[in-house]
Amino acid sequence: MAEVLKNTFQWSVSRDRTFRECPRQYWFNHYGFWDGWHFDVDARTRDIYVLKQLKSRPMWVGEVVHDCIKHSIENLSRGIPVLPVERILEITRNRMRHDFRVSRDGGYRDNPKHSCGLFEHEYRVPVTDEEWRDSADSVDRCLVTFYASKVWEQLKRTQPGDFLEIERFSNFVLDGATVTVKLDCATRETDHVVVWDWKTGQRESGDAKLQLACYAFYIHQAYGVPIHGVRMRRFELSSGTVYERTIAERELTEILDYVRGSIADMHGLLDDPAENTTHEDRFRKEERRELCIRCNFLKVCAPRIGLEPAAALP
Repeated sequence: MAEVLKNTFQWSVSRDRTFRECPRQYWFNHYGFWDGWHFDVDARTRDIYVLKQLKSRPMWVGEVVHDCIKHSIENLSRGIPVLPVERILEITRNRMRHDFRVSRDGGYRDNPKHSCGLFEHEYRVPVTDEEWRDSADSVDRCLVTFYASKVWEQLKRTQPGDFLEIERFSNFVLDGATVTVKLDCATRETDHVVVWDWKTGQRESGDAKLQLACYAFYIHQAYGVPIHGVRMRRFELSSGTVYERTIAERELTEILDYVRGSIADMHGLLDDPAENTTHEDRFRKEERRELCIRCNFLKVCAPRIGLEPAAALP
């Protein structure tokens, strides 16, 4: 008999970001979609489930780049030869063409979890052919930068057993709450561990230190590495720049206190924290135009700003 799926409470940096920006969007993302994968569910829940899977053009670029790098590093960790860069670019461009056609034709509505659905197609955002080509060219530039870098040369010299994690959902428990992390890659180097973070965007997010703290605490718990022995290397693929950061134990303590507070705030909107149940109307709509016009759930939320999406997304 198939195991019954249960929506369990988890905390992550991305969940905290969404909760702070708009509690109602948080509800859609983590509660409202539940059971939407069933075709006999009510129409609104199905819509929420479909909309949850949408990605904007920048998100799409990041996903394609990450998937490609993940595949190459997994091959390294298994001793499998990596394809020439030209072949990698060809395969990746073909994937993007396929993704684009599926999204443009609305194929994601029948299989939203495993088909590409782009925000721009769902909301009919005007995008020129040149802008679509720019997205594909951005992927090419990021990958060329990565495979020509000293980082890639270093990874190729890494012994298979020193690859600890590659794009895997992991977690640790903080005061009884599950905190999830997903490391792009983690490698062991002599007396320390490096957490690699590939970035396709131009700017560092405001929660970079929060993310680093969670990574460091996870590595400390999972692999017994002291906090000062965890380093995060952020590789900005648009510029080729690599930044290395560490976190002090005092900073970690302060940030973990913040995480505890964020968990408490989320729990405060639940009907039953033990069962992780709640209702939509407990989660405030932020209703700020600059947020709403970029939100996947615009059409089911119907904020009082008008229903038109952004004329164009960056």
